Amino acid sequence: MRIGIFTDSYVPRVSGVVRSVETFTHALRRRGHRVYVFAPAYPGHEDQDGDLFRFPSLRLPRYPDFPLAIPYSRRILDRVPELGLELVHAHSPFLMGQVALRVARRQGIPLVFTYHTLYTEYLHYVPLISPRVLRPVVLRYTTAYCNRCQCVIAPSQAVRRLLRAHGVSAPIEVLPTAGIEPEAFASADPSWVRPRFRIPPDKLLVITVSRLTREKSVHLVVEAFREIHRATGAFLLVVGGGPEEQSLRDLADALGISRAVVFTGALAHPLVVDCCVASDLFLFASQTETQGIVLVEAMAAGLPVVAVDAGGVGDAVIEGVTGHLVPPDPRALAERAIPLLLDEKERKRMGERAREASRGFAVHRLVEELERIYSALTGPLAVPGKGGE
Repeated sequence: MRIGIFTDSYVPRVSGVVRSVETFTHALRRRGHRVYVFAPAYPGHEDQDGDLFRFPSLRLPRYPDFPLAIPYSRRILDRVPELGLELVHAHSPFLMGQVALRVARRQGIPLVFTYHTLYTEYLHYVPLISPRVLRPVVLRYTTAYCNRCQCVIAPSQAVRRLLRAHGVSAPIEVLPTAGIEPEAFASADPSWVRPRFRIPPDKLLVITVSRLTREKSVHLVVEAFREIHRATGAFLLVVGGGPEEQSLRDLADALGISRAVVFTGALAHPLVVDCCVASDLFLFASQTETQGIVLVEAMAAGLPVVAVDAGGVGDAVIEGVTGHLVPPDPRALAERAIPLLLDEKERKRMGERAREASRGFAVHRLVEELERIYSALTGPLAVPGKGGE
């Protein structure tokens, strides 16, 4: 099958969406599909992928790692008919999503859209316009986009219910976007982690992995860690970068725990895996996850998870089995984390159950389900009209 993937963010950017798109693209190609990726250009980045098309982009001073695609390129769009696409898969409803919609309509082929993000939770990034004003506009827009698709993929049951509540009537399939490669965890090398970050070998290590942005609520993790550190003497590894890093460092200093909190900055994915394998427990506080790829990866590393119960987190973490789900409160996070850290036997037992559960998110399983979705749409009578018109 020849598939066109359209995304507003791609490598070299580091994010859950990029990780998902890259992982599934590679998996589909390994299974013999021809996958073309259409994404914004990143100034200074050179690609080795001959089936990757970069649209011109604008880099905003406030967000230099997230260039905005200019959703028109005659050079690229004139080539699309030659590619023989059988299906278009959009990973954003906005700039490149609109290109995907136009391509699908013009070629008369199905359009699939993965709803990766709770878009209304990111409106504070839009300058000059109040989120209160934007929220209904964005909801109407994203709902209308979904209803122009032949299929919408929701990463979790929670997102499926949300889409239906917002008025999405298009067919919805639930398919986790958190595909993992189990062999990457089996071959991890955690030996360098503690020496590099000066973490004593005899101390327990708590880890969180996240973009350090307001909507990820990493401050709740830092606040919870004050009680965790007092009770256990553990260290906290904060893996990821972003605009909130300095304020989080200041918070750790104000709480008197700065010597036990280590900020690594953004790391390449294999190094993130090493850090997880080197740790004892995963702590997570984001309330805007449609699923949370990092949760599944932490589980694959054999870590029990203590996370805020919001969005699609409950589809990944099973309460009392692979971890604990709590309200968005630092005390609640600490109260669940401390007993696990102090009980090594239970912590390891729960970690093994987490590792076993993570196998259900293995890429080879998820890509087979994605192929089933694609095949159902590209069969006879699969496209009743263009864009649901």
